[in-house]
Amino acid sequence: MSEALRLASVRLLLVVAGLAALALTLSPVIGAPGTESALILGLVLPPFCGAAGARIALRAQGVSVGELLLRANAVAALAFSISLGALTLGMLWVPVCAPGEGLAFLALGPGISMLLSATLGLAVGAYVPRPRLATALAAALPLAIDLFEVWGFYATPAVFAYGHFVGYFPGTLYDPDVTIGSAYVSYRGLSVVWWGALASGLAVSWDPEVRRARLSRTRAPLAALFVALVTLGIALESEGHRLGHFSTPDTIAEALGGQIESARCLVVHPRELPRADAARLAEDCDFRVTRAEEVLGVTQRARVTAFFFRSAEEKRALMGAASTYVAKPWRDEVYLQIGEWPHPVLFHEVVHVVAGNVGVGPFRVAGAAGGILASPGIIEGVAVAVAWDEREGLTPHQWARAMLELELMPPLRSIEGLQFLLHSAGTAYTASGSFVRWMLDTGGAGSVRRLYLSGDFDAALGRPLEDAERDWHAYLRAEVDLPEEALALARLRFERPGIFGSICPHAIANLRNTLAQDLAAGDDASAVGRCREILSMDPGQAGTRAALAGALARLGRDEDSDAELSRLVGPPAAASPVLQLARQERADARWRRGESASARAVYEALLAEPMGEDAARQLEVRVLAIEAGGETERALRELLAPPRDVVNDAATAMAAIARLRAARDDGLAPYLSARQLAFRRRFDLALPEIVDARARGLSSERAAREARRMEAQIRFGAGELDAAARLWQEVLRDPASSEGARVTARDWLDRVRFARAR
Repeated sequence: MSEALRLASVRLLLVVAGLAALALTLSPVIGAPGTESALILGLVLPPFCGAAGARIALRAQGVSVGELLLRANAVAALAFSISLGALTLGMLWVPVCAPGEGLAFLALGPGISMLLSATLGLAVGAYVPRPRLATALAAALPLAIDLFEVWGFYATPAVFAYGHFVGYFPGTLYDPDVTIGSAYVSYRGLSVVWWGALASGLAVSWDPEVRRARLSRTRAPLAALFVALVTLGIALESEGHRLGHFSTPDTIAEALGGQIESARCLVVHPRELPRADAARLAEDCDFRVTRAEEVLGVTQRARVTAFFFRSAEEKRALMGAASTYVAKPWRDEVYLQIGEWPHPVLFHEVVHVVAGNVGVGPFRVAGAAGGILASPGIIEGVAVAVAWDEREGLTPHQWARAMLELELMPPLRSIEGLQFLLHSAGTAYTASGSFVRWMLDTGGAGSVRRLYLSGDFDAALGRPLEDAERDWHAYLRAEVDLPEEALALARLRFERPGIFGSICPHAIANLRNTLAQDLAAGDDASAVGRCREILSMDPGQAGTRAALAGALARLGRDEDSDAELSRLVGPPAAASPVLQLARQERADARWRRGESASARAVYEALLAEPMGEDAARQLEVRVLAIEAGGETERALRELLAPPRDVVNDAATAMAAIARLRAARDDGLAPYLSARQLAFRRRFDLALPEIVDARARGLSSERAAREARRMEAQIRFGAGELDAAARLWQEVLRDPASSEGARVTARDWLDRVRFARAR
């Protein structure tokens, strides 16, 4: 070991290992032991380990192979320990929330990679006698092999990549839902197999005295081990698709099991999906492709393949992205989970593919250097601008106007290039999408095509971006109206930091997934523990604190629930939607216990505050239930605040609706029945129910507007296009309709036009 430490290449490795890890600690995300730090160290350190291994072999005349292996791997282990020590030192100022998992990422990532690259370098140095060539080759091989393995990102649907030297690239950088799965563990087992093959191959074939291959009978067992390990390595590499190491369109199609081809799309879907639902997905995809072409003024030359996975977990296993939807324009593919109809994200992802027809470079996206340095701000901005829709009742222009009023709007220059990732997804998507939509409306589709082609705002606009930005801000302030609840909703949405400014994003994302399972199972005791675990990492998680207050209230721990609510009230105060959610959860718990009067007082107080249409409508139904009492209250309580310790599903919901129908003769019961049936896409059964509901009358203007929207969508699903169009036209003419409702109506009218043309 002392001889190895005299080598300049070894000392350089140790210095780089320490400095690289210390540099990572400047960021709260990549500075903690975890997937990001493991990925970066896996990129940086193996080439230096390879070079050090080569130099150890070149300077070790007369040293046994066993001693060479010991020296090279000891140097790699020392370098890894120095990196780990530097990251540990950084824990003094970088928060570490899941140290066990973080250390596992490091051990499976650079820990194994550095041993493998040092051993590979040793083999290169042993067989290539020219020092400079051997050193350069040993340093280059890990990078070359990584590039070959990352080729799968381009050539297959997978957004993840496993590499024997880089370790694990999880895919989308803004997806916090990243864990160590069985596929990664088995892949690193394969890396260990290749390490053993390299080591046994050296032991079999190298004689340090004469520096040439020499096989003797005494080495026959080692030769057998070498052959066995190489055979095993090749077999495991060939079975990588079964082990989850990579995926192809064929392996994904086999796992999903069903597909349907339409005029513009190939939809690959779960085999158990009813054929009628699959046909609706295909028609929806065709409509979105056609509409994106119309808005952008381009032609989609190839059929779009849309993969619909059963769940986020299946999508993670088969192509790598769990909590995010993905498109690959260069492959004309999009990857989504099955959701409601029409699919809420399909249009956005299809726009990425269609815009790729004016994109540049191998990825067909906007960006510098021929699209190699992608510009997420332009790519996502164009998708938001074309797939224009509403979220929580507000359009992207309204969200952007709210950001301006709250002084949360980032300068557009700050969301160009990879700076886009420094902002929260909501902030960056909304700002860029609103601006590109303004470009589309004022400069036409040509300006947007120029933007996508050049990747340069100034060139596309024909003037400095800052000048156009001022005009856009002026338009938002002068022309875009804000409903009274908008600022509170915007504060909640946009004050969250981006993933690179978040505290423990991966650990919290994993805990939130488990919390969602606890809440879905009605396990409030476990939910309380999960909430406290999240809040111990980041006390500023207001939504989690609201969930904690609700779980405590359902457990009857009112004093503890009140304490959590007081923390939300502040100072500093949480955003009003979070406070409203916490108060409603506590009121629901009281209503569930039979304390109707106190629950009603909270509901009525909440209704006096600004809030979105959907939230207010649900509160109105709660108040109606308590006012009516008797069977009406019991049935609606089972629907809206069901018991936590018994089964609550569609069957029990329909039973409660039947009791409600017997108790009252207004349109509420058929309205709720139509909602259940439409959710399951039984439009033939839902249509008479929603017609009956509207004929009998609903209890509030909000409910009446929602019933009209439901009837319009149900009539389209049932094939009654003219009737659906008349209802959507009513929405446009209604002065009480929000701008978000009008955007939705226009989109449906476009869908009706498309369906008629077909």
